Amino acid sequence: MKDRNVIAWDIISLFGFWVINFLMTRSFVTGSGQENSMAEFWHTSLLALLFYAIPIVMAALNWRLSFYLMGLIMALYTLAPVGVILTMWYGHADMMVRLGMALASLAVIAANAYWLVLALRLRKADREREDRRRFQK
Repeated sequence: MKDRNVIAWDIISLFGFWVINFLMTRSFVTGSGQENSMAEFWHTSLLALLFYAIPIVMAALNWRLSFYLMGLIMALYTLAPVGVILTMWYGHADMMVRLGMALASLAVIAANAYWLVLALRLRKADREREDRRRFQK
């Protein structure tokens, strides 16, 4: 599964998560008047980096399992923007901030969906190549 587009969109998804995660630590976004812990931001960001890096390295090494592991990671990190949208829906921040965060979350969800389309196309091409090789004998 050595495809640069799939890996590139995986990295874009990671950066999108980081941006949203950072903004959710700011008091003007949460509307609570109190900032969330930056230590919590760094913990979740480093964990996300680890989770994203493992399948990226596996994909660079052309391991087939990376496709499925990346899909699991992408599904897991698509839940975070969904949570942000729900938080903004019921939040207490300024309306423009809530709208901006919801739109940013939708952009990350769209990037993750585009990654899924690319990955499914890559998987289909890989399957067809395997079938051609298997049945030409």
